[in-house]
Amino acid sequence: MAQLTAATVRSLALELFDYQFADDAAADSVAHIVGAMASYSRRLHALGLAGLQPPFGYPAMLAEADRIRHNS
Repeated sequence: MAQLTAATVRSLALELFDYQFADDAAADSVAHIVGAMASYSRRLHALGLAGLQPPFGYPAMLAEADRIRHNS
């Protein structure tokens, strides 16, 4: 997989969000984080998460609202 560079991150941020990074170190950090996340996201299927709800899915939100209501 090709690595995301700081220059690419700067260009995308400017083009998509009209955002300019203050320095190269910040853009380099973002490139590193995004690259790592992209690499690890390919391994998620191996964790066996099929039955789990997303943390902010509707059933989870209902359960949390019910818990808060009972603890009030």
